[in-house]
Amino acid sequence: MDDDESHQLPTECALDEQGCSIWTEILEAEKDARNQPKTATYRNKLIGIRVLGFFLLDLYEHAHDGYLGTAPYTRVVLEAKSCLGNKEAGDKYRDLQTLGLSYRNNLIRVFRSNSGSQPGSSPQDSRPSFDKVSARILKELGEVSQTRSSARAQALLRDGYKCTLSGFYDRNSLDNFPELVQAQEAQGQEKAAYTQVAHIFSESAQDGDPNYAATVFSMLEMFGLGLRAQSLYGARINDLHNIITMSMDFHYAFDNLKLWLEPVPGMVNTYDICGRNLQRLITPFKSQRVTFAVEPSALAAAAREGKTLQLPDPVLLAIRAACSRVANMSGAAEHIDQILRDLEEITTLADDGSMADLLSLRISTAIPSAVQVGG
Repeated sequence: MDDDESHQLPTECALDEQGCSIWTEILEAEKDARNQPKTATYRNKLIGIRVLGFFLLDLYEHAHDGYLGTAPYTRVVLEAKSCLGNKEAGDKYRDLQTLGLSYRNNLIRVFRSNSGSQPGSSPQDSRPSFDKVSARILKELGEVSQTRSSARAQALLRDGYKCTLSGFYDRNSLDNFPELVQAQEAQGQEKAAYTQVAHIFSESAQDGDPNYAATVFSMLEMFGLGLRAQSLYGARINDLHNIITMSMDFHYAFDNLKLWLEPVPGMVNTYDICGRNLQRLITPFKSQRVTFAVEPSALAAAAREGKTLQLPDPVLLAIRAACSRVANMSGAAEHIDQILRDLEEITTLADDGSMADLLSLRISTAIPSAVQVGG
């Protein structure tokens, strides 16, 4: 991977005294990584130290936004300091780089996933009425184990059968419910979108892997939010607080860390839509700022049943936004893209050892490293 200067850590930083005390060592570790022989296809050490450095900068900058607080920044400072101490310079740099790689591995594990197709509602000879479908969805809410199908149905009901970021109605729902077609026409809309359920914390990351809960707990613990991990175990990953209805192209960009939602301080459930090359997306945003709200008729129906249609959790979105920003500033996002492209393309062991390097990276992203905080 090219050593893109746009991903270099800044020589000057606006951290507090604790952060500034280790910034020089971090810059030296970056210099060490850049001076390593460029024989490996993937420059792990360089990515690792940049992830660590940009995490420090980002978490400090956003510590007082009202969502994450100072705990994440303090935790990263403590872990970075545990890599220093009475060691040879090379050992310090290696440990700092490894710490950053453990964050990268958790970034991939918890947030980065490959958007897969999700089955929509298929046409039926005798469709249940809109009201009956809404009643069934609300009856199941909180009473049955969440599946992808039930999560999608509940999210669509909550979000008014629309993509939350474009305001376009879900195409399959229009086919099934004449009431929605009438509402679309009344609003003067002509376009629709095929929508999917986007997970704030990745659903696919725990497929078939009993160790996922430990990984999520480790990630959230770093942000001082260990108890929130309990709301993401197993089928609860599909609960409403962790999902958003998005068009297919928004979902793909969101899953690939190219689109994220930044909570707006002081504005409840309101987010700025941020990301990389968003102008290339097919579906237009209705605005660069979105406010999530339960669709009024769904809100009233849920209240009559004594149920609550949860909105996306702003703290989980704040964590994801921080990780997305760091992934892009550090170059880790491109790094992940290259690894996944090569995994698809390389089928034989290369003579230069690049396949061995790739397999090592694949294993490291599947099994996160445990990093202890020293005294």
